Amino acid sequence: GGGDYTFQGSNFGYTSGGSVPSNTDTIDKFSFSSDANATDVGNLTQTRQQIAGQSSSEYGYASGGFSPPQRDTIDKFPFTSDANATDVGNLSIARAASAGQSSSESGYSSGGFRTPPTQRLNTIDKFPFAADANATDVGDLTQSRNAAGGQSSAVYGYTSGGNGPPNLNTIDKFPFSSDTNAADVGDLAVAMSLFASQ
Repeated sequence: GGGDYTFQGSNFGYTSGGSVPSNTDTIDKFSFSSDANATDVGNLTQTRQQIAGQSSSEYGYASGGFSPPQRDTIDKFPFTSDANATDVGNLSIARAASAGQSSSESGYSSGGFRTPPTQRLNTIDKFPFAADANATDVGDLTQSRNAAGGQSSAVYGYTSGGNGPPNLNTIDKFPFSSDTNAADVGDLAVAMSLFASQ
């Protein structure tokens, strides 16, 4: 990956699923080129919240989530047209509140939780963008956690903060070029969870 690759649609921002307060399956889209309200352009295959988001250059992905119970679904929807999502695979573990990362070739879902009983996860899942397929477990975070932030550089995925419990400040980093465990590379200024990540 790298170069001019964009990690989401070049022209639009998207939100998918959530709680309003009951779970929804709505895919909303808003323009980057003009300031305007979002429009409803499609639906996920399931109503759910606490979903991880991933992006290729052509598609948006919504993985996992809570319906209830936790889900392992990987949904995919196109950036080039307004359409419903399709179910293209499954995570290795059904989970909610995981962090999403994207390389130029794969989507990642890291951490999260499942019940019963309540269990925080350290699993790093990876699924390909080139083909519709299930995710595989390719490594572990340094700490089990949910509600962490997910960030992506051109060559690394990052999972920051989250709840163990308690809230954590750890910044984990894992490479896109090989399937391996994450390394602890620093700390957030404040231990926290449930924040927006960019």
